[in-house]
Amino acid sequence: MVVPSRQEPFGRIPLEAFAAGAAPIVTTTAGGLAEQVTDGVTGFTSEPARPDALAAAIDRALATTPKQRDRMRQAGQSQLSSRFDHDAAVGRFLGEIASWVVR
Repeated sequence: MVVPSRQEPFGRIPLEAFAAGAAPIVTTTAGGLAEQVTDGVTGFTSEPARPDALAAAIDRALATTPKQRDRMRQAGQSQLSSRFDHDAAVGRFLGEIASWVVR
C-alpha cells in the first residue's frame, strides 16, 4: 500500500490497510499520516512532495522479507486495535453524549 499524499488531515487510509492486513504501508508524513505509520515499525515514510524520498521508501518496502512483513502487519493491527476500539468509542459516545440511552 502506497499513500503519496501531500496533504492528509487524518490519515484514514493506513488504518483501513492495517485492518485489511496489508504490510508494509508506505506513506508520506503529511498531516495525520505521520501519526498512523511508524517508519520501520508499521511501514516506511517519506517527506511530502519529495518523489526521490518516496521512491526510497518504496524500495525499502520492496526489500522486506516475509518475516519483516509479518512483523509490520502485526504491529499495524496491534496499533489499530489499541488506538481505535470501536466498541469503546461507541460506549464513550453513549455515556458522554447520549447518556439517556445508557441505563
